[in-house]
Amino acid sequence: MNLLKAFQKKEAGLPESLQWQYVKGVWTPYDSKDEVFVEKAYKAIPIVQSIISKIIEKAADAQPQIMRIKDEREASKYFAYRKGLKNKDRALEMAAMKVKAFEQVDRHPFLDLMENPNPTMTGRQLREELFGYLLITGNSIEYAAMPGAGQRATQPVELWSVPSPCVKPVMSGSRTEPLAGYAITYNFDKVIPTQQITHVKYFNPVSDFQGFESSFWGISPLRSSVNLISQKRFADSAQGSLFANMGPSGLISGSSQGAPEKGTLTEEQAIQVNDTFRQNHMGVHNAGDIIVTPADVKWVQIGLSPVDLNILDFSKDLERQIANVYGYPSQLLEPSGTLANSSAGDTRVITNCVLPLLRKYDDMRTAKIREWYNDPKLVYLSDTDVYPELEADKIELVKWMRSAGVFSQDEIRAALGYGENYNPDSVLVPSNLVPLSDIMSGDLEVGNEM
Repeated sequence: MNLLKAFQKKEAGLPESLQWQYVKGVWTPYDSKDEVFVEKAYKAIPIVQSIISKIIEKAADAQPQIMRIKDEREASKYFAYRKGLKNKDRALEMAAMKVKAFEQVDRHPFLDLMENPNPTMTGRQLREELFGYLLITGNSIEYAAMPGAGQRATQPVELWSVPSPCVKPVMSGSRTEPLAGYAITYNFDKVIPTQQITHVKYFNPVSDFQGFESSFWGISPLRSSVNLISQKRFADSAQGSLFANMGPSGLISGSSQGAPEKGTLTEEQAIQVNDTFRQNHMGVHNAGDIIVTPADVKWVQIGLSPVDLNILDFSKDLERQIANVYGYPSQLLEPSGTLANSSAGDTRVITNCVLPLLRKYDDMRTAKIREWYNDPKLVYLSDTDVYPELEADKIELVKWMRSAGVFSQDEIRAALGYGENYNPDSVLVPSNLVPLSDIMSGDLEVGNEM
């Protein structure tokens, strides 16, 4: 059967050729609307939903941390190294840099707010929504509710995720401050100032001055893959037709051996053979059974055509291309992958997909909390120690920090994730394994050399 016809059918959803509309003096494609990627990609294509869901679930595991810079130079090095983190080796150096560069703020109002952002969701749910909208539409919008009066007039008391398809940037007309705020479709009578909106977006290049306004709104990663998404929908439809309309697996006919008149079944005989075969030899209980018949018949096996097989391969190739849009390792799409490949793929999910996502949010949140709490030393960092794929070998980390000779015992403990409050009697150092308290108090007895 020829299933290529399925690719020629016109379906509702993402079309093969983009249609354009004229809006405010600019021609823009209809399919550039964010709701299209939500409804026709994430909700309609299983592989898109699977990849995005796995990324945001991993990213939401990273708990928020508030740090205060104590060494600007080390902080700059830490941020530079963080961008290039690809394996555990660099994690050793980063753990040491983090101790030198920052001191952790254990109590801060924003930490409490991130734990319980609003009455309807938890901090993790908020992070999942923000990450999800960014990966699907290229924009995530977070609204900060502020009291507007009192000592905390400009500090947030609630955080809400606003669906990005419902938001539109409002331009001021000023060259120095072109963005006036944001309008929400269900609240058009009010423009929300930029101070109350945390907008994380992907880079959206413009080709001329008429598209200047669109540069303040991110572009979806799926925008460049609109044809891939459309082809994937058609491939899934064709594959469904392949199984739904599957023809017979073989053909029983009169034998061609011997005399022609003896090897030909009449129409009545053919119907009788067909009915008997269905009744006695089809179904799960008869699978693989052997048929014995005195009739002079032959069996012709009918398999999938090369066109049908190509459709199945084409669908898998489309899935790999969609995975590449998000940097998702394609080996994780294959259920028959080895354990070593799966482990390497899990690490790549963190380094290629999760960490870039967290860095975008960390940078924007750092700018916001410095503005809200008027403290230029504050830094927002997502705690990536929750990912075992990036965890530095602690034995190697301790050896490296001790051999460097520039780290104190407290800094080594901080790099390992332990606090500064400890009992020296319970800590052993590599000097014949004596208690650290003996060395600190000078009570260690050393025998006289003869």
